[in-house]
Amino acid sequence: MTLIPFIYFTGITIYWWRKHQGLDICVYMSSLYAFISLCAAIIEFGNLIGDGEGGILFDEYDVHLTLVPTLIYCVLLTLSLLPFSLLYRKDIKTIVSKAPLTLYFLSWFLIGISFLNLYLVADSTLDILGGDLAAVREAHYNGIMTPAQLKAESMPFILRALYYFNISTLLALPIFFYYTCFEKRPWWFKALLLFASISAPLAAIQTVDRTEIIYYALMFIYCLVFFWKHLSHKFKRRLSFFGLPFAGLALVYLIAVTQARFSEDEGKSGAGVMALQYAGQQQFNFCYFWDNADFSNIAPEREFPLIWHYAFNIDTDDIRRGDRSGEHGFFISVFATFIGDIMLDISPIGAAIWVLFYFLINFLIIGKAHREELSEGEMIILFTMAVIPIFGIFYYRYFHYLYTFMIILAVFVYIMSKIKIAVK
Repeated sequence: MTLIPFIYFTGITIYWWRKHQGLDICVYMSSLYAFISLCAAIIEFGNLIGDGEGGILFDEYDVHLTLVPTLIYCVLLTLSLLPFSLLYRKDIKTIVSKAPLTLYFLSWFLIGISFLNLYLVADSTLDILGGDLAAVREAHYNGIMTPAQLKAESMPFILRALYYFNISTLLALPIFFYYTCFEKRPWWFKALLLFASISAPLAAIQTVDRTEIIYYALMFIYCLVFFWKHLSHKFKRRLSFFGLPFAGLALVYLIAVTQARFSEDEGKSGAGVMALQYAGQQQFNFCYFWDNADFSNIAPEREFPLIWHYAFNIDTDDIRRGDRSGEHGFFISVFATFIGDIMLDISPIGAAIWVLFYFLINFLIIGKAHREELSEGEMIILFTMAVIPIFGIFYYRYFHYLYTFMIILAVFVYIMSKIKIAVK
């Protein structure tokens, strides 16, 4: 059954590649789902399900992947990707500045947050990287505060409140590419923006986390695909010269963390197989949710985290996930794609309605196919919306109220650009 998503997503990747005459946003997105489907097929045909240590909920001797959830999995994901197929990067001639001051001030805000993060992590990062990564990660799971968290406790309230925006500093990445391609700014200003964009991955080292590194890499590739046509040959050469060493360091970090978490003596599978299960568990767990979840138990705090936090004081944390796992009768903190998370929270019908709204919102933002011009507000909001299916190969990114701050900032820039257009 895993061959159906693999063949399907490979097919639409090839179709969109031909239609768009090369690599484009929709091609990139569909290729990610083709890749995780390939990993799932390798797991199934290689009998590598394991005993749950790699995140797959099915028992290795009792795997049921049926047709109906597999088809729903493909259909809902396709509807989520379809609006991005209207974007043809070869047709986009420019990104027009409609709210230049808004974007400029947002840039400095993100840079300021990144320096605050640097203050918190600078004196402990190298010690963590040179120490026992497995022990640091275990300490995090046990609720022990990181050195940066302890340091943050001594900061004034206003700085601690501002630090909540550190997760949103990834917005500096598309802004950096925008200024590189379409608006002249000093090199040092763009360098600061690029530094700001890596603030969350730097903070993630405190807990020996891989997620933020992978997230950053996925969205960096998105920006390369989106802006590639407008990047100068000089920039591309510099990117190769400076970027490849950093990419190598990130890869070494990911391998070290993977080895620390999935060591050969942690179960019978070994680090390599468990990494494969990490990348290919999505369809298995989606089907498991379909067969075993109690969909009468509606819990939309991940879909509306800001409302549930401030109105009901409910957040998605370890305690909440443990309670919900008990209600469903299985561990829910696994990868089932963002569609799987939403289905588990608000039922299959709720997930279909959510996808329909997501489809319509993106369709309204993009407007029509073959756009030749975008505003910087549209560029920022599309980046924010693209996070959902791109990082959604793992789970729904905006599940916590702190993560929604990035959406709020993006919507603010989008509205300001529309106001400027209306005034003009």
